Amino acid sequence: MSIINSNLGKIMEIKCPYCGFKGNPGDFYYMYETVLYVADSKTIPEERERPILVICPVCKNGFFLESPYRNLIYRIKSSR
Repeated sequence: MSIINSNLGKIMEIKCPYCGFKGNPGDFYYMYETVLYVADSKTIPEERERPILVICPVCKNGFFLESPYRNLIYRIKSSR
């Protein structure tokens, strides 16, 4: 896991799974991807949820704190 929790449940530091750098959440960069669908000059909201990509300041590799497929797996399991 790339999050190290304290006893209070707050995020104390994040660990990069690639280079092992540990730092506070403010030390990392964050990128949120979104897609705009346009139909007949109107934007249509995207139905897919995208997790935030965390980018390590040392090695510049990006990683997710949670699986991007978490909600899809949950929907598949609950439909059975």
